[in-house]
Amino acid sequence: MQKTRVKVIGGGLAGCEAALQLASYGFLIDLYEMRPKVNTPAHRGGDLAQLVCSNSFKGIAKTTAHGLLKNELTLLGSFLIELAKEAQVPAGESLTVNREIFSALVEKKILECPAITLHREEVTSLEDDLPTLVAAGPLASESLTNSIFKSLGSERLHFFDAIAPVVEADSIDFNHAFYMNRWEKGETADFINCPLDVETYNAFVEKLREADSVEPRPFEKNELFEGCLPIEEMARRGTETLRYGPMRPIGLGFGNEGKKWHAVIQLRAENAQKTLFNMVGFQTRLKWNTQKELFAMVPALKNARFARLGCMHRNTFIESPKLLEPTLQLKRGLPGCEKFPPIWFAGQITGAEGYTEAVATGWYAAWNMACSLKHGVPQLLPKESCIRSLVDQLVSPNPDFQPMNFNFGLLPHLIEMKKKNKKEILGNQAEEAVIEWIRKKPY
Repeated sequence: MQKTRVKVIGGGLAGCEAALQLASYGFLIDLYEMRPKVNTPAHRGGDLAQLVCSNSFKGIAKTTAHGLLKNELTLLGSFLIELAKEAQVPAGESLTVNREIFSALVEKKILECPAITLHREEVTSLEDDLPTLVAAGPLASESLTNSIFKSLGSERLHFFDAIAPVVEADSIDFNHAFYMNRWEKGETADFINCPLDVETYNAFVEKLREADSVEPRPFEKNELFEGCLPIEEMARRGTETLRYGPMRPIGLGFGNEGKKWHAVIQLRAENAQKTLFNMVGFQTRLKWNTQKELFAMVPALKNARFARLGCMHRNTFIESPKLLEPTLQLKRGLPGCEKFPPIWFAGQITGAEGYTEAVATGWYAAWNMACSLKHGVPQLLPKESCIRSLVDQLVSPNPDFQPMNFNFGLLPHLIEMKKKNKKEILGNQAEEAVIEWIRKKPY
């Protein structure tokens, strides 16, 4: 029997997961990635599945939302979550990876798959005769996004993400820093902590408030994603905002005088050798010279060298509630889409914000695409599952649609539960539902 050929646009997390899943279902895949021929402001080179903002897929414990989501993806056979585990670097209770190793593992997996043909070229339109999965990512081709929005009759929607700086480890002054995980969790101390006393902290926050930021271009709206706010924006919301956010000292013991630290900047390993460290939660769009001056106020970072300073980039997304089915397929019969083949969307372009969420929507779009093309009907995950709950949030009617991370609040609360055991109950409910779905699925 001749295999069906399909197209996947985008070689990021969602696109690579989708391509590998479709290959495992018996399809032939043309995977398109425009880099390095067409670059973006945030990416470096043409590596597939490149992690831009951070090197962390967040928590692994099933009592955390992202840990539960990763567990579900593992049960469902996600390729990229397994590859992330291969590229893991120590980081307490989070799945944190060496970016270069992770990208290399994904690209090797793609190139070694005989069913996948990788095309290093830009796709500028969705008009085609092949069923298509669009996972073009937050920094998709300008030509492609213009074509999509023009065809869908939808306004261009976007928000801004910021990227955190990366510090060279041997430039940190350990007379003013110490290794420790919060609450001393984990077998090794994987985080470097840079404390600030009250005077230094207050001066640091004041300078942040006054600092010069890189402004978006005139034609771009100045919209920020609440889950990834720049540190300067947080500082402007109040003196204590950072101290109760990314600079919270809780779980890090006591200072030299037997008192709790006032505020702490945490650094997380960027690579297995621990030669580079990411400033956790310190995404910023400050001008580079300003960043250097600001971070020099931190005693441990007075002479720090930066492998990468922070910057800002635009994420583009569609109005998923108006345009997508619960399967992540583009609704049929939309005006302006008559020339389109069957199309599915995945990744951040749907409004699913986050690395693990991108993998999850890539898996789900590929699964429903395969079911629809092979058997004529999709097969939805149970409503109690993490992925289904996230997708339902993306496609439910919403006049003020904004990007969303997966969180426990999205899971259906089917029974009354106390706060202290709420996460455990919801997690067990989701896991049991997915295991039962896997056991009963017809194909």
